[in-house]
Amino acid sequence: MTQRCDVVIVGGRLAGACAAVHFARSGRDVVVLDRSKFPSDQLSTHLLFPAGVDELRQMGALRGILAAHPTRSPWLSLSTNRGHGGGASLLERWRPAGPIDYCICVPRPIQDLELVRAARAAGAEVRERNRMLDVLWRGGRACGVRYADADGEVHELHARLVIGADGRRSTVASAVGAFRPYRASRNGRGLVFRYVDDPAYGTREGETIHQWRDGDSLGFMFPSAPSPKALLLFMGAADEAAEAKRDPEGHWARKLAQHPGMAARLQGCTNPTPLRCTGDTSAYFRASSGPGWALAGDAGHFKDPVIGQGQRDALWSGRRLAEVAEPVLDEPAALDLALRRWERERDVECLHAYHFGNLETAVRPVSPVLTEIVRRTSRSPAPDLGDVFGRGRTITQVLSLPALVTGLADALVRGTGGRRADTARDAVAELKIHLGVRRELLGRRFRSSQVVPGSDHPDPCPPVAPPSRRLASVHVQEVTPSGTAVSA
Repeated sequence: MTQRCDVVIVGGRLAGACAAVHFARSGRDVVVLDRSKFPSDQLSTHLLFPAGVDELRQMGALRGILAAHPTRSPWLSLSTNRGHGGGASLLERWRPAGPIDYCICVPRPIQDLELVRAARAAGAEVRERNRMLDVLWRGGRACGVRYADADGEVHELHARLVIGADGRRSTVASAVGAFRPYRASRNGRGLVFRYVDDPAYGTREGETIHQWRDGDSLGFMFPSAPSPKALLLFMGAADEAAEAKRDPEGHWARKLAQHPGMAARLQGCTNPTPLRCTGDTSAYFRASSGPGWALAGDAGHFKDPVIGQGQRDALWSGRRLAEVAEPVLDEPAALDLALRRWERERDVECLHAYHFGNLETAVRPVSPVLTEIVRRTSRSPAPDLGDVFGRGRTITQVLSLPALVTGLADALVRGTGGRRADTARDAVAELKIHLGVRRELLGRRFRSSQVVPGSDHPDPCPPVAPPSRRLASVHVQEVTPSGTAVSA
């Protein structure tokens, strides 16, 4: 059975639903295929900073999500403790993004259901429990997909544009020959989390995003939904995920002992859920545009979740893809050029956060320079260090060279890092990494595979593409593209 539409999107969560909304609002005929039945869960850090919440507002999903009564979190608390010279802490507000000045943390079954509802309300057709089998080709261009419906019947859906928004194990990326990243960096940290009921709900403490940095481990607490839930998250070494699977409560007790400030904050919390964990969160960039196709969200780019940027960037990439592609959807040559421009814009938007995630995923003690920057920043509650998480400014703007040099001077005077020679040596090595990141950001190279030493950690075992599900077709002649990355 053959059908037609303007845009077919494989994957109906963050990037897919957001793209569907913005295409449909422009009057385009949009079909979204998703293998899940909503609501359904998804492994995620769940947090949306103000810029991400504003994307929900723009796509019309925020009202439904707020109806689940998530706590709105306008505050950031960050504490560091290296063990030498004491630690430092700050409390500051988030920089607004549009009219939004707060974070929310919503479990994915609640959030993704509202995303699908927003896509349908905008006029997109969302087909659940539909599994994409392959991309269709005509004359070297993607011209649709072959998929199996909920009853197992196979259909062909022809479209002007095929969008893969189907996550890290993207079937669309595999079908278009772009599954193997042209750039990847291995994660150093694992992800272990659970929910609890927070007795501080309704207070400023209960409305604050907490981050504890003790030694080489990170602990987080996010007020969540439905209230009075809170998400508790540890990010230690990647192999700790395996430990958490073997001995969940033993691992949890050990991590709380490592983070005494977090343990004190959790006094009185009740109803803990079972632990969830993963040690596989490596970052990558894939070639994300080609003749008649594009990869949005995690299908095209993924960064370490230690910085909590993935959800916002997925929403952003879906919206910008629709805004760039819709005006030229009926002109194949212009569309392909627009898709290439969109991919370049995505890389510029996300590259600094990619490096931020790479730096944060390295398992090493708290930098004495960062401790002193936190100490200086704590003198005012105005948005500052939190901008690097909230995307108010980039990491190179927040941790500027003057800030790094001043932080080093303060650390040497105060003795924050122990032996001054060790502090100076480590700070110089850190400064070299930051200079390498700045050079790459200034270069603005397209599909760059260069390695920034100290930031990129090349993965010796890149992900393997999922097995092909191709079936014979009598409708469309298939021509497999080369998938080769081309400089532009």
